[in-house]
Amino acid sequence: MNESQSLILYKTIMRILKSKLILVLLALISFSASDLFAQKLSFDEAIKKAKKENKKVIIDVYTDWCGWCKKMDKGAYSNSDIKEIIEDDFIFVKLNAEGNGKNKYNGKSYTDSELAAYFQVSGYPTTVFLEPDGKVIEFDYDKFKMNNLPGYYPTSDFKKVLEYIRDEKYKDTDLSTII
Repeated sequence: MNESQSLILYKTIMRILKSKLILVLLALISFSASDLFAQKLSFDEAIKKAKKENKKVIIDVYTDWCGWCKKMDKGAYSNSDIKEIIEDDFIFVKLNAEGNGKNKYNGKSYTDSELAAYFQVSGYPTTVFLEPDGKVIEFDYDKFKMNNLPGYYPTSDFKKVLEYIRDEKYKDTDLSTII
């Protein structure tokens, strides 16, 4: 093999290694975005843990195909301030609105999709907040009674929502005055 052929072989090998490295890095990045919190609980486990630890529950209702859900995962839910608030003050659980997982809630059995319907989810992502005893947290938004928070929220607004729920401002303050 002459020097020219060796150089071509070297460049080819380097291109292959580069593409493999890029694939590995992309896989690691997507894994870290999907592995949002140390709390990897089923719905039932989250409800039990919330009661035991006297923490409110955040239910992130999503679908696999939802682009805004993925944006929320990579934005707000991946933010270190948001992670800290959730890990310190809440129990976090993801609920696939099209899933068939089995759940118990208020003494009844639901699939994931039935539970999403129970929480009146009509779009994705939607965030549902529960009291430590499992009761849905209701709040006012622009003078309307709400029992879930539909849609994508940028990190700064979502942080304000979490503080609003954590600090129980929903009991006397309209969320629209905060975000």
